Amino acid sequence: MPLLAPVIRAARQRSQQLQASLGVAQLAAWRSMLAPRWLPLPAVGGMNGANGSHGAVERRVDLAVDGTSHTVQLQNGAHFVLAVAAAHGPDYCCREQADMEILPARYDDGQASSARDLLMRALEAQVATLAATAVSERGEAGRATLWVDGSLYADLSHMAGAPEKVQWGGATERAGHLLRTTASLLSHAEQSGLWILGIGKTQRAGFLFDALTSTPMPAPPASADVEVDGGHPADGELLATMPTGWSWPIVLDGRRFPITSALARDTLASAPAIISTYIRPHAADLPLRLDVPASAVGFDDRLMPDSADAARSWPAWVPDPEVVAPVVRAALAAYGGMSVYNAPLYAVDRLVRLPRRELELRYLPVCERVAGLRPGSLGINRGRRRFLVS
Repeated sequence: MPLLAPVIRAARQRSQQLQASLGVAQLAAWRSMLAPRWLPLPAVGGMNGANGSHGAVERRVDLAVDGTSHTVQLQNGAHFVLAVAAAHGPDYCCREQADMEILPARYDDGQASSARDLLMRALEAQVATLAATAVSERGEAGRATLWVDGSLYADLSHMAGAPEKVQWGGATERAGHLLRTTASLLSHAEQSGLWILGIGKTQRAGFLFDALTSTPMPAPPASADVEVDGGHPADGELLATMPTGWSWPIVLDGRRFPITSALARDTLASAPAIISTYIRPHAADLPLRLDVPASAVGFDDRLMPDSADAARSWPAWVPDPEVVAPVVRAALAAYGGMSVYNAPLYAVDRLVRLPRRELELRYLPVCERVAGLRPGSLGINRGRRRFLVS
């Protein structure tokens, strides 16, 4: 591991610089800014439902969706992409999907990485839709929770900024298909009462900081001094100052997307807005971001509001955070510690893991046989690896 020591040194140096630039006073200012919007964790137990349009119900059916993917460069310079995704839960709703693509050599690494991510997310949306349909057909949608790894809002934001037509290899248009599948899944969940909850250990977003600094306060803490290295702090830096608890939820819609294509604006027009909050279930663990469609807790906010008059003004704090408390309880009930921050997602993650070595030694030879290619046709270009090792 020749690169590990320099990385560790750089991280330690950065930590010292951060502490020196912030100081105790700055950390205290951040803590005091967030404290009025920081809530104690609700007790876990009792009914695990929402007091929304679908009534308070007990959520006893858990299913989770996750995917993984790899890209390898072949001997001829082309990129081989393999992605898998699965929905894991009760037997009747378990689904698995896999897909592959070979990108011609004219595509660079960045484009290949984008193709890989889009292929994986398309499979995740597909298996999620199949699982949600199976749950609905069993009459269990109103008692079920579909867990998704990561932020619902961040995924929608990335989709909205994608080009209207993204084609690779066999001229397959995937970006629009992903948007339509996602919009259909959100609509199905809203109509059936299924909960879709996104949860993950990432706090790089800044919506909480933006909402706090936009909220009028009698005596705001030194807002002019909250920048770090010329930029605003990420939410994770604010949350690091707080004990166990959860943040006051915020309604996020498409007005905060960096870029919105015409395709996304039309496709996601009827989708619900997303409510986001952070949860710190244990003092020694990182906070978790939890996203839920606004419709799941009885709000009618849309992702693409028709006009400013029809949208919630910023900062869009949820008037009463108690309506989101059942969702927080569900996340706490599924929490298994620092290694298993969500039990259903941990189970499906173990199912879809795809080691690089297994891809090279098992999957590529299978693809060669199925495609009728001679052995070694899908050989890996190892020149880059030799260069890095040397």
